[in-house]
Amino acid sequence: MKKYSIGEVSLRLGLSRDTLRFYEKKGIIQPKKEENGYRSYTYDDIRRLLSIMYYRRLNFSLEDIERILYKSSIHSSRSMIQKKITEEKQQLELHRQSLVHLNLLKITYDNVKQGLDRYQTRPLLSHYRIKNSEEINRLGIPDLCAPFQEYIIKDNHAKLQDEFFLLSEETSSIMRLNPDLKNFPALKWETCVYTIIASGSLVPDEQKILKAACWAKEQGYSLTGTAYSGPVMGCAPEQCRETEGDLNKTIHYLELYLPVSL
Repeated sequence: MKKYSIGEVSLRLGLSRDTLRFYEKKGIIQPKKEENGYRSYTYDDIRRLLSIMYYRRLNFSLEDIERILYKSSIHSSRSMIQKKITEEKQQLELHRQSLVHLNLLKITYDNVKQGLDRYQTRPLLSHYRIKNSEEINRLGIPDLCAPFQEYIIKDNHAKLQDEFFLLSEETSSIMRLNPDLKNFPALKWETCVYTIIASGSLVPDEQKILKAACWAKEQGYSLTGTAYSGPVMGCAPEQCRETEGDLNKTIHYLELYLPVSL
């Protein structure tokens, strides 16, 4: 029977010598050691390595591969494969969700760049309004919720009225959380005066709220007298150096919605 050196096996299968030695150390293959100390591999060893490579391509662990190849019956191997199918489907769903969120995140950064300190009208899409942070933690969604504030605009002042968390219905749908959130009140407006502002904190400057309200009135919009503000979801704060001194300043990008009466 023809024998192959470790170099020949490495070249034929595209596996590094370190990988072959690692498989040997794990006991998955046992090449024979000749009198000169060199390893020699048989055709059966190569066939086993090809099987290992096949199952590795399917994301099986080495431990599972060893069980499938050497320690399992047809029935138990099939059960392991069925379990792997379930795991891969779960991973596929997670990757699907990640891809959707990555595309939304790219759009978010584009919107920040284009909308900073510029006024426009747009809807405040449907969001779940959640007051209880314990409920957010129970559902495992703290990273999906944004802290928002509600302001009352009156007598040339913007007074803080309420604080809560918002979770967009779109995100909830992507994550298939809608059944768990159906009892939370929704926040939604068909038309708002909208802008993105740069702020040194997660709370907007009162003058920027009033400036947006002033612009809205100049354009002939009738406002409801409320405003909603919170960080642009997913947009990382920016570190900027102060013009004087060596201190760094953190800049947060906040959304500002002023609902329009229809």
